[in-house]
Amino acid sequence: MGVDAGALWELQWHPAGGGTVRRIVLTRRGLRRILVAACAALVLVLAIVGVLPIGLRGLLSRFTVEAARRENRALHAQQDTLHELATRLAGRLHAQVQRARRMAWAVGAAPAAWRAACDAPPPAAADDEAMARWLAAVGPRLDELGDALASAPRSPPCPLPALPLTPPVDMAHAVAVSRFGWRTSPFTGKTMAQHGVTLAAPLGEPVLAPGAARVVFAGSVHERHANEWTRYGNLVVLDHGGGVLTVFGHLKDVGVKRGQAVARAQAIGTAGQTGWTKVPALYYEVRWPVGAESRPIDPALVTLALPIDDLDARFAAPAADLPADYAQLGHLTSVAAGREPSRAHLPR
Repeated sequence: MGVDAGALWELQWHPAGGGTVRRIVLTRRGLRRILVAACAALVLVLAIVGVLPIGLRGLLSRFTVEAARRENRALHAQQDTLHELATRLAGRLHAQVQRARRMAWAVGAAPAAWRAACDAPPPAAADDEAMARWLAAVGPRLDELGDALASAPRSPPCPLPALPLTPPVDMAHAVAVSRFGWRTSPFTGKTMAQHGVTLAAPLGEPVLAPGAARVVFAGSVHERHANEWTRYGNLVVLDHGGGVLTVFGHLKDVGVKRGQAVARAQAIGTAGQTGWTKVPALYYEVRWPVGAESRPIDPALVTLALPIDDLDARFAAPAADLPADYAQLGHLTSVAAGREPSRAHLPR
């Protein structure tokens, strides 16, 4: 077999058993092609090796940024949740401090226990640091009030079991539609003094004694010299002692009689629509020794479940600026003396 004149190398393979001889001839042209292909492959490999770290870094960076963004969103959501919880906690803590101050005032604790220049409400729209500072300042105040109530000398106007501290109706079923102070009468359109609070409640809702007491009036008023009470329909008046009295009006049923002793939370009647009221309701009034007489005060001062706007103003003037020409209870007790309420107002 002849050899190609242009060949540089020739590789032959002779089978041991005979047969066709195989050969590979490498020419100059073939060698150039191989070298060009090898150089191209080398350049391609070098390009891939050079670009690959950048691609990996970009891919990893993208995953890292997305993970950081997700974590940041989760942290923001957690921060918002914690801020909302702190705001609710601050509101409850402030309400508890105000209730404790009212309790201290009602039981006759020393003024230092219920006067508080630092009992400001939680800061509105505060950042987390401001809220944390407020909570840290008010928390110990609640402990101080607890200690004052537990150990400080007290001089309540009446025995502790008789203090009218509990609400006269279940506040989950009632709402204050007319509060202590000045209001416009829905019947006359005139501005008039409201010496108690009107609580709208379902017809027949049980009315409860807010403290131990003795019934001094139960029934309705028809006598002319006590007609200032007729607007309240069926009435019950409880004497808790020490100049503390409570009045309940608009009752549907009267469940007690004059001279009867009642305990705290004992039913004395039901909410109704007697007298001047457009909806089933309860008129509730608290009379307290102020100065030398027993006069109407804001029931929210001692009824801890009722809302109160400016506690310090109420401490300074429990009867507010209302006139002193309020209806006299002596008229009721003189009317009731010597007779019992009609059976129409006793429970059936």
